[in-house]
Amino acid sequence: MIEEVTDIAKANHWGYHVFEEAIPNDAFTVNSFNDSIYGIFFSPPNCETVYLTFLSNGKMCAPYKLEHPAFSENELEDDYLSVKTQFAGPQIHKQLITIFDYLNKLYFENFDLTDEGNYWETKNEQLLEDTFKKYTHLIDGFSSLLENIPMEENESIEAYLIRIAEMANKKNKGNENKNGK
Repeated sequence: MIEEVTDIAKANHWGYHVFEEAIPNDAFTVNSFNDSIYGIFFSPPNCETVYLTFLSNGKMCAPYKLEHPAFSENELEDDYLSVKTQFAGPQIHKQLITIFDYLNKLYFENFDLTDEGNYWETKNEQLLEDTFKKYTHLIDGFSSLLENIPMEENESIEAYLIRIAEMANKKNKGNENKNGK
């Protein structure tokens, strides 16, 4: 897997790093793991880093999670990895889904992927494009509100965000009434 992902990263001119390559036979247990990280990470443009890294017990785990003081072996049961692709765009998102689909068929056991773009489930490019447009519109709208509505003196960040949300809600209700909805 590491060799194939390295080839993919090189072909796309993405930065990558290889950790330990082979999990020792005697370390592959369900209940414990050693201090090494096995696998690779790579970084597509404008995208969060994709960690294909594992503990010696075979559990997928991003290396930075091991550095967190609250990390414990028990947390691995509910652990997941996340990759934000919103700023990378639908083409990179599609490419990553294709990579995960390929790797899942060859290398992963018990792999579940939740895709907010719904491309994993549907392979529908138009749906993926529409989903990206919707989230971009939401982000741009929120960003515009933050730029145009200043925080009041002595206002907490929570109160500020609530005030902005209430203003946006009023505006949306006004637009619904104008449009007869």
